[in-house]
Amino acid sequence: MSFTFRDRLEGRGTQPDTPPYPNLQPQFRQHTRSQVFPPRDRYRAPRQNTLYDVAAEECTYGLEQPLDSFGESTEQEDKLRTIFPYPIFNAVQSKCFDAVYKTDNNFVLSSPTGSGKTVVLELAICRAISKTSTDQYKIVYQAPTKALCSERQRDWQNKFGPLGLDCAEITGDSESADLRNVQSANIIITTPEKWDSITRKWKDHEKLMRLVKLFLIDEVHLLKEDRGATLEVIVSRMRSIGTDVRFVALSATVPNFHDVATWLGKTAAEPYEPAVHEKFSEEFRPVRLRKHVSGYQSNANDFAFEKHLNSKLPDVVSIHSEGKPIMVFCFTRASTIATAKTLANWWITRHAKDRAWETAHQTFVFSESVKVEKAYLEGEISVICCTSTLAVGVNLPCHLVIIKNTVGFAQGGVQEYSDLEIMQMLGRAGRPQFDDSAVAVIMTRQNKVRKYELMVTGQEILESTLHQGLIDHLNAEIGLGTIHNLPSARKWLASTFLYVRIKQNPAYYKLEGSRSGQSIDEQLDDILTRDITLLRQHNLTTGEDFLLCTDYGHAMAQYYVQFDTMRVFLGLAPQGHNL
Repeated sequence: MSFTFRDRLEGRGTQPDTPPYPNLQPQFRQHTRSQVFPPRDRYRAPRQNTLYDVAAEECTYGLEQPLDSFGESTEQEDKLRTIFPYPIFNAVQSKCFDAVYKTDNNFVLSSPTGSGKTVVLELAICRAISKTSTDQYKIVYQAPTKALCSERQRDWQNKFGPLGLDCAEITGDSESADLRNVQSANIIITTPEKWDSITRKWKDHEKLMRLVKLFLIDEVHLLKEDRGATLEVIVSRMRSIGTDVRFVALSATVPNFHDVATWLGKTAAEPYEPAVHEKFSEEFRPVRLRKHVSGYQSNANDFAFEKHLNSKLPDVVSIHSEGKPIMVFCFTRASTIATAKTLANWWITRHAKDRAWETAHQTFVFSESVKVEKAYLEGEISVICCTSTLAVGVNLPCHLVIIKNTVGFAQGGVQEYSDLEIMQMLGRAGRPQFDDSAVAVIMTRQNKVRKYELMVTGQEILESTLHQGLIDHLNAEIGLGTIHNLPSARKWLASTFLYVRIKQNPAYYKLEGSRSGQSIDEQLDDILTRDITLLRQHNLTTGEDFLLCTDYGHAMAQYYVQFDTMRVFLGLAPQGHNL
């Protein structure tokens, strides 16, 4: 038997005493005629949620009125309705609806995983479609990983393809194929690095960027990662060119998401007013997630520490599993096998009534993903031991997620998981059709507990990383013509997230070369002057009144060579020439 969205909303298709959305309380229902998403349902946020209850404000599921603004054509209205395969929106989507669909203001949404943020992006796309009379426009969607891009491309091609829109994923290494896709696609789905590469190498990059009418940023909290500088510069690059592009950004819960709104600005015409922004707490997650960070004392290396955690796993499982599906994220593939054996051996020794799950064949090692996913979804497997790659682009929700150690392999060595990786792993916890709560446990070293507590509770401040490679990005923007003198460099820097945060937290950035008593703007001016001088001294740029990249500078930008490395190359150039 299948159940509609309304069936699930009203309790059919779920466990008898489990409300489908336990964190929301039905208030009243009112049916109206001629609505795009009939009928309209209103829900009140939970009483402990101060976001609405302090003001006694109702949060509406569905639409307050018919969406006649979808367009004059009934055919177009019908097509746009098909994007949303349910009659009503949830609280997050309803609260954002007017700002996203009925205006062209930039918009920032901070909301927990599973709260329906993707629908907000789809509403923004519908707005762009309804306003554009020709097909001479492009929409760009940015996500931090190829897996997320692939998932979004499949979903949106199915939804927007019938409307005549072509959705192209551009994450590969084939420049000729990318060129064709960028030219033909209406919706370009890509990563920040790939979009940066395309716009650096495209001969007529400015014309391309002027075709972009909507720029969608998923996981904007990527800004605090090392990769975040790339996201920052491509947004600032487009803003500096002066296009009328609209930005819509989604973020996990961070305390200073309003700084992202300040950075993006309200519109191109009102850049000094913050973007419209909304924040929703964890109460709006469809399944409540209880998060625990457990610290363990150890002076061993990462491999030995990870093995040491095997002995701690049974206690974690006993306390939190409730006999429901479990996913354990491990350090290496070898660790997944060792972890699975540990849990299987522990299970065998337990008395039947104390066992965490029901059959002896349910602990499985992730090796053949398709078979595992199928067996897991059909209930034949209750425990998966896997590496972090399973967290991205795979819909395998569980009741209990355990992150066993907080390091993994990256760039040829052992590194701490990024915040994004941690949040993606935690995001596997929660099964809306079965549970009203889920559990996530992070097992880490004792001295890292505070860091992860701040992260999982959304208390970690979002900072920029642009200052760490500022000279490299200056060179790239000079090559593109975004920067051509010191005043344009100032304008470009003022359009960055770094500029917003350095005003708020100057001590964090520890600007090199700054002098005592200088204002922030004076310090930044000195740094820009110093870096431009260095580029000129090393024959990467030329010109006094009008800056241009030399061939060396263009090569540095197009091949992503860091300044310090380029300086070494140039020092070796005469010797290489003689050879």
